[in-house]
Amino acid sequence: MKEKKEFLRNKLIQFQRKIADQNHELAQQQEEFRQREHSYYMSLFEILDAFENIDATLESKKDELDKTAKMLGRNIRSIHKKVSRLVRSADIVPIEFPDNRAIMTLCKVVETRSDPELENETIISIVKNGYINMADGTVLRKAEVITIFNNESL
Repeated sequence: MKEKKEFLRNKLIQFQRKIADQNHELAQQQEEFRQREHSYYMSLFEILDAFENIDATLESKKDELDKTAKMLGRNIRSIHKKVSRLVRSADIVPIEFPDNRAIMTLCKVVETRSDPELENETIISIVKNGYINMADGTVLRKAEVITIFNNESL
């Protein structure tokens, strides 16, 4: 009887160790997946940034473009929309600032300007869009913004 108890005890210890090892391995795999996914989204955000820069350049030169260049611009905008839809299909959307105020958990101030007509922390320009996962509220990339900062200690 004592041998059976010892045998069962050892089996139980083996199972517990195996469960702990598998839980550890699962946690490692989940972290690796999270890191790969994050890297994937960062690359997509860089692609979206590039498309936005091209679009802004084309828009500023639209009167100077010939027919071929205008068609190229439409094709580029079409690809941009498709990449945007791909990102949106994963519940990832650009961060919005409806009250046009900097929220430090959502943005990074890259430059400030003075304008006595506007309040401090008013966003005057978004340099790079930020992105948030709407499914869990995770900020994947903070927006880079230019805000107002009036030095009032004169």
